[in-house]
Amino acid sequence: SMREFTVGLDSIDRISAVRLFVPQDAKPPEARRNIMKSLKEVKRRFPDGLPLLDPVKDLKINVGEFDKLLQRASELKERLASHRLATEVDEAERVRRVSAYERRQDETDKARLLRREARACQTMVMKDELRRMKRVLKELGHVDAAGVIQTKGRTACEINTANELVVVELVFAGLFNDLSVEQAVALLSCLIFDERTKDDDDPAQGLKSYLSNPYYKLIESAKKVAKVMASCNIEVNEDEFVEKFNPGLMEAVYAWCKGAKFVEVQKLTGTFEGSTIRALRRLEELVRQLASASKAIGNLELQAKFEKGSELLKRDIVFCSSLYL
Repeated sequence: SMREFTVGLDSIDRISAVRLFVPQDAKPPEARRNIMKSLKEVKRRFPDGLPLLDPVKDLKINVGEFDKLLQRASELKERLASHRLATEVDEAERVRRVSAYERRQDETDKARLLRREARACQTMVMKDELRRMKRVLKELGHVDAAGVIQTKGRTACEINTANELVVVELVFAGLFNDLSVEQAVALLSCLIFDERTKDDDDPAQGLKSYLSNPYYKLIESAKKVAKVMASCNIEVNEDEFVEKFNPGLMEAVYAWCKGAKFVEVQKLTGTFEGSTIRALRRLEELVRQLASASKAIGNLELQAKFEKGSELLKRDIVFCSSLYL
């Protein structure tokens, strides 16, 4: 049976000089039978193969450069015909080898593209956003004018659980030096607690002075960082940036570090038990990172304080490997 289908130009290898006139509507059986008769007649008249269109005689392409291309194509055909793959290897093996070579070329092209993309990514270092962030690091003293990392920068490298810029400002402002272990850990809870429990104008309203005073100093440091970022043309909303530091867990964390039971601590929060446990675990990770940062800068007193804070946090049901005991 005959079927009608469409082929693209890339599927055409050669064009014959013989032309068949095909009816516009080739769907009726009678039309298809006539086309089949014409094909059989062409095959009968040209048993050795169809004659091909001659680009010079038939298509009238009289360009000197085209003659060179034809000669080059003829030479390549002769070389292909005399190649070992054409004379010593059967067709199945030849197809397998050619397919493998094509796959190899595809992988080579992909590798070349990936290398080009990698080189393009290297230029990202000079993009505006990174240049602005580098200015922020210079303004805050994390790197010097030559881009060499300083003590602040080494400290920030140890922090990835909270906003490292604000944490480092607190450390180098000496805020933790005057706080007890419980106060320091409670203050750090503001950096990892992101659940909004109430919409008061003053989120620290109701806190005892020994908790609210450190919190207000934290807000001052956060505003300082936000203003530096804004001065370096980094898009930041100061109010939204400051609101990220939520004191809603300070009382609960302070009580937990004082040895209170989880049931008592949970009454001091406005969150679910699972949220409280997740927050305490994140807080313990931040405290450990600060202990490592203090050790990196040689502040052994601060290191001991944060290590003690980690010990106070890591107890009871919060750090059980499983709740199904």
